Amino acid sequence: MLVAFSTPLEAHSALEAELTAMIHGLCLAKDLDLPIWIESDAEQAINLVNGAGWGPALARQVEAQLILLKRQLKFQATFIHREGNKAADFLARMGLRLDSGRQLDHNSAPRDLMDFVRLDRMGVPNIRTLDGDGY
Repeated sequence: MLVAFSTPLEAHSALEAELTAMIHGLCLAKDLDLPIWIESDAEQAINLVNGAGWGPALARQVEAQLILLKRQLKFQATFIHREGNKAADFLARMGLRLDSGRQLDHNSAPRDLMDFVRLDRMGVPNIRTLDGDGY
């Protein structure tokens, strides 16, 4: 892990929150001058980032910011189930409890986060199960 962040977000919808989080992440990654790969469990957000038209009106301002970043940066964006990126899910949940944003690196990250990163680096698979309702 080079850098991570967790922050409370003001958004009108889950889609707007996902897109805003992508903007925060891209701005951090931009300074690293490395290839960027966004993985998100928000399939609609990934489709919008990859150019599948415009989303709902409330998210269009954030979409426009992403389009500008897309012109400045080279990155790919792919869908991944929530279970496939436990580190990102951990950071999102952490952001819900924070009053202000935190930027983390391997020295300042919580142990649980680093455990998820280590397991991912080792290629340990994450299993997705269905409950009795089919979810």
